[in-house]
Amino acid sequence: MPRPNLRHDLLSLRLFVAVCELRSLSKAAERTNMAVSAASRRLSLLEEELGTPLVKRLPHGLEPTMAGLATLRYAQSVLRLGDQLVSALAEYKSGIRGRVRIFASSSALVHRLAGDLADFARKHPDIKIDLEERPSIETLEALNRKQADIGVIIRGLSTEGMRCYPYSHDRLAVAVSSSHHLARRRRIRFADLLAEDLVALDANTAIYRLLAERANQLGRVLKVRVQVRSFEAMCQMVVQELGIGILPEDGLRPLAEALGLKLVKLDETWAAREFSICVPESEKPSPATTRLLEALLSSE
Repeated sequence: MPRPNLRHDLLSLRLFVAVCELRSLSKAAERTNMAVSAASRRLSLLEEELGTPLVKRLPHGLEPTMAGLATLRYAQSVLRLGDQLVSALAEYKSGIRGRVRIFASSSALVHRLAGDLADFARKHPDIKIDLEERPSIETLEALNRKQADIGVIIRGLSTEGMRCYPYSHDRLAVAVSSSHHLARRRRIRFADLLAEDLVALDANTAIYRLLAERANQLGRVLKVRVQVRSFEAMCQMVVQELGIGILPEDGLRPLAEALGLKLVKLDETWAAREFSICVPESEKPSPATTRLLEALLSSE
């Protein structure tokens, strides 16, 4: 059986990865800044070079074949190495001697991680930190795709293929406006909140999934009135009396106090959450990544 001819360029591989992620040739062409006709030609040439179809044309878009999935993993690795080379050369010229990509949940950032990273950056100005705030599910996906070096997640998800270390913890509380009828309460059970309008985070976040799961166990559904993407937006909506919010207590207390919100203890054992730091088992971390990981694990 003849071996595939591997003469393709990085731009074609980048286009193919975009096609697999977006399931659309036109969107992939837009992402890679090329005409659709040019993108179609590049994809066809890549399939000719490898001697097998890489995508299936379906009514709702494109989908990678089994060969396409194998090629996708290869392309991601090649592109990652190419990006690392470009980054390393740029950092060599600028004097930066390391770079670490870290994905983290919003809760981890406001509770502890932001301060730890700031402290590390002051002590290690030669290491650049690329930080992205993402839900825990997306953080694990980024680690698996080699798009991140370190992830900080809410414990409870499957972490197969990861080395995980305990990092920190927080507790959820209920944010209400000062005029709300719950503002005089010191603690409240979750079941007593299900009749209230809720200002909720995005459905992919760990907090939303936890609340939806607990409501389902009680045979109820969340009464979501407004859905937002950040804690700051949630607090602003609560101030406007559009509903109550459920959010991490310690990290958000300064913001709540600044806006005149009241925080009521959520009297549930599951309201206490644990954070973990994760790194891929299959990857040997760079010296810069190792240094940051050690610093995070030794911080208090």
